[in-house]
Amino acid sequence: MLYACNSNYIKITSDTPLDKDISEKPEISETQINIDELLIEKEIIQSSDNFNLKKIAILLPMTGKYSKIGKAIFEGVELELNNKNNSPKLTIHDTGDKNINLKKVYNEMLEKDYDYIIGPLRKDLIKKILSYSSQKLPILTLNYLNDQRKIKPSVYQFGLLPEDESICIAEKAIIDGNNNASIFYPDNSWGKRIAESFSLRYKELGGKIIDTSIYDEDDEKNNISIRNLLKIEDSIKRKKHLENVLKIKLQYKPFISNNLDMIFSVGTSKDMRVIKPQFNFNYAEDIPFYSTSHIYDGVYNKQKNQDLNNIKFCDIPWLYNDKNAEIKSILKENSDKKDLFRFVAIGMDAIKIIYNINKLKDNKNKFMLGDTGYLQLDEFNKVRRHLVIVKFKNGKAKQIPF
Repeated sequence: MLYACNSNYIKITSDTPLDKDISEKPEISETQINIDELLIEKEIIQSSDNFNLKKIAILLPMTGKYSKIGKAIFEGVELELNNKNNSPKLTIHDTGDKNINLKKVYNEMLEKDYDYIIGPLRKDLIKKILSYSSQKLPILTLNYLNDQRKIKPSVYQFGLLPEDESICIAEKAIIDGNNNASIFYPDNSWGKRIAESFSLRYKELGGKIIDTSIYDEDDEKNNISIRNLLKIEDSIKRKKHLENVLKIKLQYKPFISNNLDMIFSVGTSKDMRVIKPQFNFNYAEDIPFYSTSHIYDGVYNKQKNQDLNNIKFCDIPWLYNDKNAEIKSILKENSDKKDLFRFVAIGMDAIKIIYNINKLKDNKNKFMLGDTGYLQLDEFNKVRRHLVIVKFKNGKAKQIPF
């Protein structure tokens, strides 16, 4: 039986505001979701290799700033095609720092009867290629545009959307029975974006945001922010008041309000190795703590990851199963590639998607088992990822039941 996060997606853009109304109590409406729906068994599409593809064009950055990512995705494409008979011919077009005449390249692919395009990765290039794309040549982009309007039926969007994870973990937190949350996120647009998507989904499920706070590079300031988030100073003031009234010194542990059920914090592994111990030091070690996969690079390091113990997050299933064990072992030992696991998985799933696109279109309520998640096509032709739940225990990230 398969259960996975049921991520009903919310429109998020880079300019979505995140202000004090994030902590306002959500209104209960007829549209509020019954959390039992999140535990409905998922129906799985049986994938196939029967889609006859002869020529695929790959648009990826093979040089320049994003070349490591581009090469990792292409490695995943090749890895997946190695398992298929009569693999199609691949043609790579470098979309790195050098200018590429995308219209010319696209027209050449039309003339030479290519079956599919995988890419581009950059949003600006996706916008360009969509402006003159044809129904004759389907495209699977490797990123998402913010625009929710329906685009041409032959264009599909896929990638690692961080909102996938924050929405998933909001659902897991509610299922765990944690209905009151505080959010701690970095002072940048990325942090705001993830915090907002968590908040919207959490409130949609009936949760309440108690408080929010931002952090920066100053550990001392961050500790003050954490104490304020936990209302530690309020508790100390109550203690002093009681001591003045009773005229005695009290043995006293600061009291964290019992209406705080959980903490959701966004950040990298470096951030969280500092932040989680600060919460523990401030008497919050027993409060459930949730984050995203950005805290884990996929490489086991018991000593280094001890400070991440008890954090739950959502991630891609490929990192936690036995598939391609030898390939994953090689990646882990390569210092240049060990943080690129998820991009290799994107390349693998890109091939799965184009080989099964008709099944995904015909079965919108079902899922295809992928390496980046359980995949589903929505009404906007966006491939959505439903993820697995992971928890750090004794310095090791382990998949746990949903």
